[in-house]
Amino acid sequence: MSAKLKAAQFIVLFEAATLFAAVPVDFYATVSSSQDTNMISMTTDLFFTQFQSIDGYTVIDKRTVTYDAATAAPSTISFYAEIQESGDGSWICTLNAIKASVGKNVSETKKYESYYKILLDAKSSLENLLSNFEDHAIVPSASAQKSVSGSSADSSIEQIAGTWIGEPLVDKIMILRGGKGFIIFKNGASMSISVLLAGNSVTIKQLGKSNASYFPDLPRNIALQNAANAEPIVWNMTLTSSDIMSGTKTSLQVDPASATGVSYGETDVIWKKK
Repeated sequence: MSAKLKAAQFIVLFEAATLFAAVPVDFYATVSSSQDTNMISMTTDLFFTQFQSIDGYTVIDKRTVTYDAATAAPSTISFYAEIQESGDGSWICTLNAIKASVGKNVSETKKYESYYKILLDAKSSLENLLSNFEDHAIVPSASAQKSVSGSSADSSIEQIAGTWIGEPLVDKIMILRGGKGFIIFKNGASMSISVLLAGNSVTIKQLGKSNASYFPDLPRNIALQNAANAEPIVWNMTLTSSDIMSGTKTSLQVDPASATGVSYGETDVIWKKK
């Protein structure tokens, strides 16, 4: 092979690698005047997780920093969300993407009848926003993403995405596209969860550290004593129809015979889709 041909091949490979290099994105704190700081934090974390799952981007965590045009990197896409309560009980969510070096400033605003609708719409809203940057970044089409993942489980999880109810001390279970979700307890606590579907079997697992509020069926003093060292709560469910799943929940239960006052046990549960 001649030296010129080798050089030409190198240039082609180099240009291809450059074209498909991940685009850096600085992910900033959510702007909101809402007093529900836990919900705002939870939604920020969800947007961050969903952003990381989109091919073609390297997401830099700046969730503790408020976006400032004067200090933001001009050649990097800066992203932040604005979430505000509307006077009629609905919510206004605006997603912003800015790239100063090319004079690009794109925003997408939607009104949601409930806060939980923002969570359900997170990934698709991000993808719509980023599609406006397709001349600066690689945004795979839906068909391309399916051909890469090749997973039938992904589409199945989309089918069960939505709001579920069923446990007496739980207000709502939110299953989101991409295998993530949240459990909102009636005491106000919120828990992040992972969702794995294989056939008709659904495994839901607590993400992050335990909180005493995750055990509302325990006496408060016992929950406080044991939460820090508790194993993640796990639900092993079977999808019996498109809107019903049943199975067991493995969590802490009162055990007078135990030195800690608790032991791990299973409880039968049924979830129904709203």
